[in-house]
Amino acid sequence: MKRQHKRFWLMLGLLLTSLPFSSCALFRMRMNAWEKEVTRDEQGVLDFAEEREIAGGDTALLLVHGYGDTPNVWAQMIPALAEAGFTVKAIRLPGWGEPIEVKQEVELEDWLEKIRSEATALHQQHEHVVVLAHSLGGGLSGLVALEGELEADALVLYAPLLRVSNKRSPLISARAWYNLGRVILPNSMVFDSIFQDHATHSTPRPKTERDPFVTKNIYEALYAAIDRFHVLPAKLQIPVRMVLAREDRVVNSEQAQAWFETLEAPVKLLVVEEEAGHVLPRELDPEQEAQDLKIWLSELGMAP
Repeated sequence: MKRQHKRFWLMLGLLLTSLPFSSCALFRMRMNAWEKEVTRDEQGVLDFAEEREIAGGDTALLLVHGYGDTPNVWAQMIPALAEAGFTVKAIRLPGWGEPIEVKQEVELEDWLEKIRSEATALHQQHEHVVVLAHSLGGGLSGLVALEGELEADALVLYAPLLRVSNKRSPLISARAWYNLGRVILPNSMVFDSIFQDHATHSTPRPKTERDPFVTKNIYEALYAAIDRFHVLPAKLQIPVRMVLAREDRVVNSEQAQAWFETLEAPVKLLVVEEEAGHVLPRELDPEQEAQDLKIWLSELGMAP
């Protein structure tokens, strides 16, 4: 009996030891196959991941994308926002859309500084600046705002990543998987993103239109942002509009709503989309959302 127990634990140990290396090889193979289907510019940036800017009125909108994504997620909304009279700038967060070697050097502060600097630059040229941020971009923008370092007059959060949803992992929480992986997985390991295009109205994009491969440090930066966000008082000096998808399988909508309800802000507006999925910039009707946003900002004296 003792020999059987020893053999069991030996086999389990070998399995846990070999699993990270076999998984690493598998993900590398997937990434190499994906690389053959995408194209990059001379700087190594994916051809669909370029930043986009359209000049317009005195109210500028800074668009911040989410995890595993690029400014491409705003492709349908940008023309509608510009047509509504806004200046629109969709930025690319450091690392996203870039080769895996670049991603491997990215830290949380790189993302935060990108948002800070872009908002400040827009404020120097426009009367009003409003940040529109999705998913991870929403969590990051909210963090910068909570820390009092966001030069913006209003904040719009689309399905912000304040907590990761456990709907795809009901038995073991996403955080527990992360804590385990942080200990046993090598820093150089490449991961195929667990966050897919959770959509109900729009057609989910293939991986060749997203940036799905990351390294361990990206997950570390993500959870560092979440932890840093939740130790801060829920208090802002600017109006906030939050748009959530009721059945989001990527972020925890219930906890995002709970945080919003405790938030102290001059003006708050919560919109819950009953039928939409996580990728709200593609799920919402772009013309209707542009008009809804314009009406809200008109009430605040910020419309173009």
